[in-house]
Amino acid sequence: MTHYSSKHGNVSRPQAELFMVFTDPRNITRMLPADKLGEVSADYDSVSVKAQGITISARITRREPYSYIELRSENAPFDFTVGLHFDCTGLVMDATVLYLEIKNLSFMLKTGKRLAARMYKFYYHALREIAEQTGGHLNCYGASSFLLIYPKERFEVADVVDIAIKTADLIGTGLRETIEQHSHVNFGIGVDKGNILASKVLSDGHQEHTVWFGTAIDKAIAICHECTKPYYVGISGTVYQHLDEDHRVATKRILGIKKHIELWTKVSYQFDNVKKHLYQTNFHKSFEEE
Repeated sequence: MTHYSSKHGNVSRPQAELFMVFTDPRNITRMLPADKLGEVSADYDSVSVKAQGITISARITRREPYSYIELRSENAPFDFTVGLHFDCTGLVMDATVLYLEIKNLSFMLKTGKRLAARMYKFYYHALREIAEQTGGHLNCYGASSFLLIYPKERFEVADVVDIAIKTADLIGTGLRETIEQHSHVNFGIGVDKGNILASKVLSDGHQEHTVWFGTAIDKAIAICHECTKPYYVGISGTVYQHLDEDHRVATKRILGIKKHIELWTKVSYQFDNVKKHLYQTNFHKSFEEE
């Protein structure tokens, strides 16, 4: 079998950041000029390129968080394997984080372990689908909690707030219809932004098991603890300051009269023994809406 080796070059980007770009092939299409978009298609695990009447496709067959990505040919005129190596064990990133916690999973463990396991899988698969759809990175943060991470370089804060509201709508109303008999299950979502630190402690190939630290995560957790039905979503004051008027106010007709409705309610809470403010909403918006 013929072996081809590429030349080496320097890229002025942190390797962990490059890993996060290449781990989702859809990022490639986002960087293409408009006249090239029709030649490349991608989803979370595969990429296909059309050139001179030939289609070359590849699928990601292996991901080791922040160290290695492997692609293998799929439906291509020839077989090939591409390995991308990243020399890092951790990173610091400016990101907006979405923290979701299943409120009463520990209580459900006392009443039925199978039911608790079923509920955890329900949330996990729903959030994994959301991560793949939106381009975020899912992390199994705790026994009953998850992180969705959106790096600053590719995501506006307001877009992540939209994702949080849509996630609450999907789980709180849409998907709950499939588990109507367990509708007492509750959850909360906290959102904050800032520098976070990641460290890879496992080598099992699952990015979900990377350990994350940072004040932004701690604040998102504290905010989440203040959120419950029907105010599923809470954001920090820092995040609120990044929202434009369209994300702070909604226009509705009441008795035929157009009125502006504040989407967020200001609430006090304690963080590190300091009084701070968060903003909660019960506004509904689905992933089908633009």
